[in-house]
Amino acid sequence: MRKGECAKSALLLFFFAKDGKYGKAGLQTFTRIGIHAIISPAKSIIYKDFLKPEDCLLLLNKNRIKNIILLILIAAILSGCSHAGEPAGKGGTGAMTMDGMETAPILDYEVPRTMPGVLISQVGYEPSAIKIAVVRGEKLPDSFRIVDASTGEAVYTGRLEAQGYDSDTGEYISYGDFTSWAEEGSYYLECDIVGRSYPFDVKSSLYEELMQNSLDIIAKHRENLSEEDVVEACRCISMLLLSYELFSQTYESGEEGDGEPRIAAEIKKYVEWLLSLQDAETGAVMTKEGYKREETAWLSAVLAKFSYTYQKFDSIYATACLQAADKAWKFLEHDGEDSDDELMFYAATELYRATGRYSYHAAAQSLGENLVPDAQNEVLVLGTLTYAATKRKVNVDLCAGLTGVLFEEAEKIAELSKEDAYMAGSSLEKNSLDDILFQMVVVASIDYIITNHEYATLLEKHHNYLAGENAAALCYVDSGECSAKSASQIGENSVNTARYILILSEIMSHGQEE
Repeated sequence: MRKGECAKSALLLFFFAKDGKYGKAGLQTFTRIGIHAIISPAKSIIYKDFLKPEDCLLLLNKNRIKNIILLILIAAILSGCSHAGEPAGKGGTGAMTMDGMETAPILDYEVPRTMPGVLISQVGYEPSAIKIAVVRGEKLPDSFRIVDASTGEAVYTGRLEAQGYDSDTGEYISYGDFTSWAEEGSYYLECDIVGRSYPFDVKSSLYEELMQNSLDIIAKHRENLSEEDVVEACRCISMLLLSYELFSQTYESGEEGDGEPRIAAEIKKYVEWLLSLQDAETGAVMTKEGYKREETAWLSAVLAKFSYTYQKFDSIYATACLQAADKAWKFLEHDGEDSDDELMFYAATELYRATGRYSYHAAAQSLGENLVPDAQNEVLVLGTLTYAATKRKVNVDLCAGLTGVLFEEAEKIAELSKEDAYMAGSSLEKNSLDDILFQMVVVASIDYIITNHEYATLLEKHHNYLAGENAAALCYVDSGECSAKSASQIGENSVNTARYILILSEIMSHGQEE
């Protein structure tokens, strides 16, 4: 009982026991009566099961029965409709508890989300893009329909293909290929037995809209940077610069006032913020806590990378950034502390590519020969791609050993996608969102080097996977078009957003080639 209810019950007992004639037995009797009335006031007040025969005689002999009934009713009314804190129903479970007649009921029940049996990319498709819906259920039909969302009329009918069985879910899975449907509009897919998909659009501006939205997110992250974000900012810049280097043609339409693409303008703003943290005397990154070695190594790498990328827009500013990168490297050489070999390798390769100096190449070779190639190590992959892309003299064996692992990784993911029910070589059930996006960065980079149509298709399927064609039918892409958003979105941090931008730029580059 609550404090107020205990007081009411005590008041009831007081009336019956104040003259002391009933003693302990009388108090126990009336306590049982009071509790019964408080717990079940909606029921008829039947207390004979709680009273012993001798108790009833005692009450009758004292001629107090009317008073008892009256006081029990008063206690029931004052105590409200339930015994607070007691679970309702048999077994102690219930969906509703009531605090009293004056309090609204509290409904403690969450309606489970119903997942569709037809999975599509919730952000939509471009007219020329691959469009394959995943259809799943305990029993599947033979065909599917594309329905115009505005009229409700079927505009296309296709057959489901390649039925398989998912032992984990106990469902059959088939695929509805509607790549040939290129008419722009708003639609949904519908199948007999399993129902319909979430709505989606087919529009030619889709990827460009997603790209601009992603750059908006990058800008918002920049506005909230603090000293603790130096490494994340450098990782973001590295990925954006790689994206622009590999797929620059996809950014030509989005030029800023000075004739530079929007992505280059955003990168420059990040670089300006980084330079504000570099100590003018030593070249190190300086925060309130003092010099930061790891941050200084990242600074050296990204400033060098930025310098040769931005040279065509502002050669004076680009040169100043290269000088700052060189100064940061010199600090790292003379501070006497141990360093991260992979990170130093990345910085050395970028400085060698930007300057052509023998000392940087010697450092890159010395560091690289002691590294274990790893396609999951972000900073090592960045250094590897830079070393492979330089037009200067390189150690061929070192270059082949490092890049060979990336080729193997891309091929492994491509093979896994052929066995995956959702056509992606990486699943969210086994990998984090961060890992999947970085794996796609590796595939996109290798696709740039060898131009493999299979890899290009794999990237589109991964994009659709993250946009809703996954087991949970959730959209991880930041878009207002998503019907069922995941709690974890790509845009939550700048690094994943930059990775997504690179993947988008690769997909867009193939569309431009066509």
